[in-house]
Amino acid sequence: MATGRQDANQGRQDGGIAGAFQGVRDQAQNIGDRIQDRAEDLSRRAREGYDSARDAIGHGYRQTEGMIARNPAPSVMMSFGVGFGLGILLTLLLTQQEDRSWYERHVPDSLRNLPDSIAHRVSELIHRS
Repeated sequence: MATGRQDANQGRQDGGIAGAFQGVRDQAQNIGDRIQDRAEDLSRRAREGYDSARDAIGHGYRQTEGMIARNPAPSVMMSFGVGFGLGILLTLLLTQQEDRSWYERHVPDSLRNLPDSIAHRVSELIHRS
């Protein structure tokens, strides 16, 4: 008879554990469903944003195309001016000369103001390495 009670108690404990696991499983399923719903909502919104941006860009492109067709000479002149300006800007940025050497930029003033013979030796050591 003692074994019957133990079996009954064991059954209640197993049912409690199984119920707890089922509760955790249900909560995880609910969380997963909510995450999936949110992901689908974000995907839909991103798709709508992409579609509206694509439509706006297409509309702007068609407007620009029409304006160029109505005014070809000013359009060519403006394109030339913008291209020429960008070319000058890039040329200035890429050909800018450095007016200071590595030694002048990285060696502290206290070392640069040493007597000339010591400064010359330090400069030689730096240039060798």
